[in-house]
Amino acid sequence: MSNLPAIDYHVHLTGTFTIDDAVDLAKRRGMKFGIVEHPGQNSAIRTDDDLRAYIERLRQYPVYVGLQPIHLGWTSDFAPELIQQIDYVLMDADTVPLGDGTYLPIWRHDLFIDDMEAFLETYMDYIVQVLSTEPIQIFGRPTYLPINFARHHGEVWTRERMMQIIDLAQERNIALEIQENIRLPTVEFVELAKKAGCKFTFGTNARNQNAGNLGYCLEVARQAGLTEDDFFVVE
Repeated sequence: MSNLPAIDYHVHLTGTFTIDDAVDLAKRRGMKFGIVEHPGQNSAIRTDDDLRAYIERLRQYPVYVGLQPIHLGWTSDFAPELIQQIDYVLMDADTVPLGDGTYLPIWRHDLFIDDMEAFLETYMDYIVQVLSTEPIQIFGRPTYLPINFARHHGEVWTRERMMQIIDLAQERNIALEIQENIRLPTVEFVELAKKAGCKFTFGTNARNQNAGNLGYCLEVARQAGLTEDDFFVVE
């Protein structure tokens, strides 16, 4: 992995991929993992007590302790002093609010959206909200598209749209995730973001033994000329 950080910041635990499994896998790969969990009323972390227990449990292991909120304003559910104990917050824009109390889960592979232009307007507005208002350190899955638009990635993600994300991330010192499982963002995006002074992280979004498998991430980093100085570091 040369001099690049051997860290996967986007690892989830499940009933069949436990913290012990994750620690063992990270050790075998010569890496460190960042564990993330979704906070909110439909998750396992709903209250201050839940968040405190989550932090205390993971602090017993050689992992970074992260959160991955999916809704705007999630911090109102938790005490600020608890949130400050988290190593980092990673948030993507994959659960798009529609303004009527409902959400569009664009990560679902069975989702079909008819009107691409109308969706993109709503989607870009939400991305701007996330990058402008949320207290996050990492923006996950940048330039992801619903599956039925994926073939239009090159025409959808114009330089103007990419720079809108990049400029907002740079302004607030938010790192941009290079993600393995969706093989995004592209080299072009990473090169533009590097030139703008953005930082990066690697992530797999894995819930199994694929955690830490960073083939695409490392290849993009190589092609874009990223060095150790281009990466986010937990303080």
